[in-house]
Amino acid sequence: MPARKRPSAARTARRRNAKARPGRTATTARSRTGTTGPEAASGVAPGMQTVNTYLAVANVNASMEFLERAFAFSRGVVLPDHDGQVRYAEMRHGDSVIMLVRRGDPATASGGAAALYTYVSDVDLAAAEARHAGAGVTVAEDQPWGDRTAVVTDPDGYRWVLATFKKLAPFIGKT
Repeated sequence: MPARKRPSAARTARRRNAKARPGRTATTARSRTGTTGPEAASGVAPGMQTVNTYLAVANVNASMEFLERAFAFSRGVVLPDHDGQVRYAEMRHGDSVIMLVRRGDPATASGGAAALYTYVSDVDLAAAEARHAGAGVTVAEDQPWGDRTAVVTDPDGYRWVLATFKKLAPFIGKT
């Protein structure tokens, strides 16, 4: 009888990991950042798309109500500030997400300006590539909500928030 081929150490570890956590597969194993799920490898936060609309609005609560009534959006994450006013909300329609922030709010990734919130696997590398291509780029920073972000301004003046999801974190905003 021929010798049976032994599985590699990595394959054995993947099997053990999958058995330890029902519903998880090898593709959802822990990444270098300490997060789990396919998001960990891609840099995309759970429940988000690669590119998300990031709107700066005068009144987040009024905008949420409008999107619900006019277009049947549903509420996702809604975060109030210290006085109970909504400062951030995720509005969902199918697989799409619109992120609402207060216009001019300096605690947001874009400083309270509209942008395209774009998840990338490595924000520092993507920011360097954008800078090399001639874009204006801010220094990448770890944010209190768990993403690492940099803001890129393209040749037409549009803002792109480049983000890499690092961890789920309770948001405690700056006041």
